[in-house]
Amino acid sequence: MKSQNKYLPKKISICYVNPGINIRRPIALISNKLCLENYAISIFTPHEKRYNERKKTRHYDNYSNINLISYPVLTNNSGYLWPIPTDIKFFKKIWNVFKLNDIIHIWAPFYPNTILVCLIKLLFFKKKRLIITMDTFPGYSFKLSNKLDPLFKIFYKTLGRLINYSANNITIYGKSFLKYAKKAKLPLKKIVITPTGINFNTSASDINIRKELNFDENDKIILYIGLLNKRKGIDIILRIAKLLKIDNVKFIIVGTGSEEAKLHSLAKDFLIDNKVFFIGKRFDVYNFYNQSDIFLFPSHGEGLAGVLMEALLYEIPIIASDIPGNRELINNMHNGLLCRKEDDICYVKSIKKLLENDVLIKKITKNGLEILSEKFMWEKNIKKFKLLYQKVLNC
Repeated sequence: MKSQNKYLPKKISICYVNPGINIRRPIALISNKLCLENYAISIFTPHEKRYNERKKTRHYDNYSNINLISYPVLTNNSGYLWPIPTDIKFFKKIWNVFKLNDIIHIWAPFYPNTILVCLIKLLFFKKKRLIITMDTFPGYSFKLSNKLDPLFKIFYKTLGRLINYSANNITIYGKSFLKYAKKAKLPLKKIVITPTGINFNTSASDINIRKELNFDENDKIILYIGLLNKRKGIDIILRIAKLLKIDNVKFIIVGTGSEEAKLHSLAKDFLIDNKVFFIGKRFDVYNFYNQSDIFLFPSHGEGLAGVLMEALLYEIPIIASDIPGNRELINNMHNGLLCRKEDDICYVKSIKKLLENDVLIKKITKNGLEILSEKFMWEKNIKKFKLLYQKVLNC
């Protein structure tokens, strides 16, 4: 048996560097697919300082056959704040990550921990293969704040250039991000477009959401799933709920985040407590997809939003903000409706248009499945990542 093993192809070892508490959906899904093939997969990811190890944070977390390497960071429960390592063992662990892996693949290299990983590579592991994924371009592809946007633009022109230099390749999710990559001074010769994807399977409902929330059978449900932070535009959903004068429409918001308390307070100020329901963290999101009438996503900035792919898969008509990333997934009036950022009237009109037009709903949900099948199935898009890894190893 030993004499045969030497003829087997060597496993390619890849470590994904995850920036926040919640493992990015693409990292989780790519890892779970590649670990079943000829790859040895590990994920270098933070955990909250108050815990000794990571806890389950998302319904798609699955660490079977994956080496999970974690370290404590200074952040809040949402994982949204920039994580700062709080343990000197961070450096020992990332040193071993570089020594033991063929490829290091970093998501979002503008967090303190991911910046450190890039600089360690540049200083001590110059020959090691490094790939960076830019899923968004804060300050360019979306506005953060009057204070942070200028800082990001300075970052791209200074420290960001060193980080770009450290990478063999830099991946972006689609063509709609190219102009922002140019503004952020990314070296165009290193850029590779690698869209993410979704597994083409759904789960049947096992809980009646309407019964759980005491809704009437004829109530229409408008759904949002995701983090509750400023970038996601949840305040816009509340403004829409206030403007929409249709009694049997209910808004369900699934998720937690740093803005949760403020949003609860705003809902009370708007006198819409009987129309907007904050559900909190749920792992059974399929129940909500299955039983909702419209998926509303007024985000200010996105990569390729996994929740939009899920809504397409579950055949829910989508109303989303007309921003980079969303445009990769949604063509207006073809497989969803798009509105300019913060255009409350457009969102209200779009909701009414869908509620009054079953023919339009059937058209856009059918087209949504076709677009997923053509462009965003992992069975197809995982091949692009595998080709990139082979290219990087052979260069």
